[in-house]
Order: sequence, then structure tokens, then C-alpha cells
Amino acid sequence: PPSTSQSPSPLEAFFANYAPRFQYNARVSASWEFYRLCDESGWHKDHPDRKVAHQDFKAALVQQFNVVYGTDVNALGAWQNLCHVVRIDPVPEDLHACRDAVYYTFVNLVDLVDTKTTGVEVTKFDSELALSAYTKSTGKFFPSDEAKAGGVLRYLLRQILHPRDGYDVSRRGGKRGGSRRR
Repeated sequence: PPSTSQSPSPLEAFFANYAPRFQYNARVSASWEFYRLCDESGWHKDHPDRKVAHQDFKAALVQQFNVVYGTDVNALGAWQNLCHVVRIDPVPEDLHACRDAVYYTFVNLVDLVDTKTTGVEVTKFDSELALSAYTKSTGKFFPSDEAKAGGVLRYLLRQILHPRDGYDVSRRGGKRGGSRRR
């Protein structure tokens, strides 16, 4: 459903740029709506308009995440909300416990953004490898290089194109090590 606030959400604002010829459906994945926009606009992968729109779409996705989940890595409420959305039960009472629980949770970030408007529960994966396979098969890529990525978001970024073997839920509670991306 559309945002109930006075101003449109970042994704609503992005898709509004293409109205009235394109009508955004917030009940469908934002990525799928972007692909539909490209199809209806006749933009092939290398079309200049698609490239510009894709950059703007990526920025809107990051902004949407930041609006919904926050950017302050020290805000316990933001982390607890995130834990609730990804079904970490019980939700930790401590900031560090929340961060650790989220760090060892593998979810598609587009799905995490989408869940607020689609109502579709976010799927949890057992490993970065499984998350990578899902992301590649659905085309739901979240921009990992966006400069405006907030601290909470950086904690959730994963290596989708080159997933790390052995980076999975079995490491929860163990030593982190390796090249962690925030």
C-alpha cells in the first residue's frame, strides 16, 4: 500500500517519475516492478535510459531501507525491529546480542525492504551461498556499493556474486574472522 505519510516513500517517489504511463504496485517486489518498468518502456539491458533509471532505483532502495530500518548502529530499537522482522526469537534485549543475531542471519535485502508493503514474510537462508543462489535466480539484487548505505544496512550486506563457502548459521556464536562487510 502507498505510504500513509505526507511525503511519498523513496520507492514511491522513484516510480512516480514514470507516471502516469507506469503505475507502481507496492504490493509486488520493488525489483520486479523495476523490471516491469523496463519492459513496458522498451529498455534493453544497455539502453541509456535504463542505466539512468537503474542508478536512481538503487538509490531509492537504499533510502527506503534506511527509512524503514534506520541507520544508527547504536539504536537498540532499530536492531530489535530488524530482529522481529527476520523472526529472531526471542528478540535480544542487548544491542550487541541483536547485532550478532542479525549478522548471522541471511536474508535478501530487497525482500526485507519489500515486506513492509507486500506483507510477504522474509525467507531466511542457512548460508551466504544459499542466499546468493536465491538472489541470482530472482534478480533481487540490492546495491552493495551505494554511498548512502547506513550503518545498519552495512551490517547486512553479503557477498552475493562471490559468496563465501562456510559462511553460514553454524558459525553463530563462534569467532567471526574473515573479511566481514558492513
